[in-house]
Amino acid sequence: MAAVAPADEGKPQPYSFDLGHLLCNDPNPLPDTTNPANPSDREAIIASTAQGCAQGLINQLLSACPINRSEDGDLQITLPNPSTHLPREKPVPKEKEKTKWEKFAEKKGIKDKKKDGKLKFDEALGEWVPKYGYKGRSNGNVSQDWMEEVDEKAEARQAAGEEETNGAGKPRGSKGGKGKKVR
Repeated sequence: MAAVAPADEGKPQPYSFDLGHLLCNDPNPLPDTTNPANPSDREAIIASTAQGCAQGLINQLLSACPINRSEDGDLQITLPNPSTHLPREKPVPKEKEKTKWEKFAEKKGIKDKKKDGKLKFDEALGEWVPKYGYKGRSNGNVSQDWMEEVDEKAEARQAAGEEETNGAGKPRGSKGGKGKKVR
């Protein structure tokens, strides 16, 4: 296997790297391409310079960064912390001030309600259903107990008992009391 020559060999200034950002800087100026009639030469020079930078970055990553094998068998390279500070368009946002309720709740130890107590496992259906509310506990019972048997003899006796009374539980011929009418 042939040894690979460094990509920045023969350059007056070597590349500078920021492996945290995967950045390779080439401080050397590009060769003068003042001939605008042939843009393919310019593209070829830029492509070869970019190829040299990419090769130098990969060589630096493989030689300077620790390489580990994960449980899945994949190789992982641990990158160092970035050394180049990248500017932000806007400043870092300030931490929000807590509302009065949040301060009070923190002081008293009040925490948000959790939703885990709203479901129960219905073994007949084999799934989790709400304990109450929409599609809750009554939904399963109504679908299973939608028809009841009627005892015809008991219903006939009850109907006969109602005919003997006037509906208020009083015998048939009785009218109300002897009270006075008030206007």
